[in-house]
Amino acid sequence: MTMAKSNSPVPRYHQIYLILRQQIASGIFDQSGLPPELRLVEQYQVARVTMRRALSELVKEGLVYRRAGHGTFVNKDHASRSPGVARAWRLADGLLEDHGETMIRLIDYGMLPCPPEVAELLGVPPLQAVLRIVRVRSLEGRPVSCVTMYIPPEMAPLFSPQAITETSGLALLERGGVRISQADQSISSCLADAHVAPLLDEPMGAALLSVLRVVRDNDGRPVQWLRGLYRPHYYDHRMVLARAGADNARTWIPRDITCAVR
Repeated sequence: MTMAKSNSPVPRYHQIYLILRQQIASGIFDQSGLPPELRLVEQYQVARVTMRRALSELVKEGLVYRRAGHGTFVNKDHASRSPGVARAWRLADGLLEDHGETMIRLIDYGMLPCPPEVAELLGVPPLQAVLRIVRVRSLEGRPVSCVTMYIPPEMAPLFSPQAITETSGLALLERGGVRISQADQSISSCLADAHVAPLLDEPMGAALLSVLRVVRDNDGRPVQWLRGLYRPHYYDHRMVLARAGADNARTWIPRDITCAVR
């Protein structure tokens, strides 16, 4: 595998680190260990110092260890390799909501003018004051997501700074008597900007998973706008597909979708 030249702002060593990390998670190096450093240098067509930096990141994270004269090997005792670490849950409920083993840090909380692009989806006039909440969620001391939430002003009293660090946004709405009916959700990718990069411990320009959700009550009224930015190498998305349709128009449809944290 060679790496094509790119204009990505993500440092080359970090790109290699992410690729090797993904391969380690898949188990392909469990028996043989990682290829020799010089072979990796040739494979990825980078300087030796770049490869050493990538391998050092893996060592620092505890995913691999080095034995002088023997090579680099996967640390199978690392927490990310234990059977209980791949915690799966329904995408609609778990990707953006509370997970019992995570910690939440409140970054921002307050009434602010609603941005026009959010106001349109939230069903409020542009620049109307709405509650804006920004939270960072960490798992085992590592930041894994940054979630920004906009709440219509009539729902704002349901959210206190302390409550939002202990309970999911949906739970607070439902506890306040709001009956949730459905949500419109889209998944895409984006680059970490100067604001979110340090919050997620990623270099500026790193690729992130982006999930946008607008939650509606039983009357179809938007009650929450939410955007979650996720470090992609901590998440797996799995989908069970079923074959359906008439014989002349058979197609795949999703039957089950889950998300797992590595």
